[in-house]
Amino acid sequence: MVKKKKKLSKNIAVVALLVNILILPGLGSLIGGKTIEGVIQLVLFLVGLHLCFILIGIPTVVAVWIWALVTGIQIIKEAGS
Repeated sequence: MVKKKKKLSKNIAVVALLVNILILPGLGSLIGGKTIEGVIQLVLFLVGLHLCFILIGIPTVVAVWIWALVTGIQIIKEAGS
């Protein structure tokens, strides 16, 4: 059985991108329907925040934020097509 993905509206896609950028990386991915990516981004971001005290978390947080940004852009492209 093949599951058909429900197409998101452009407005929801934009909200997902903004949430990923401004509020919490991973949460916007969850809103955009990318559940697995969103959960991984959220967990890595939260772990990275805790690791910022020993400086290893800073590159982790930056990498997750960039990954969430790219995911948000992909969600917008998928909503537009």
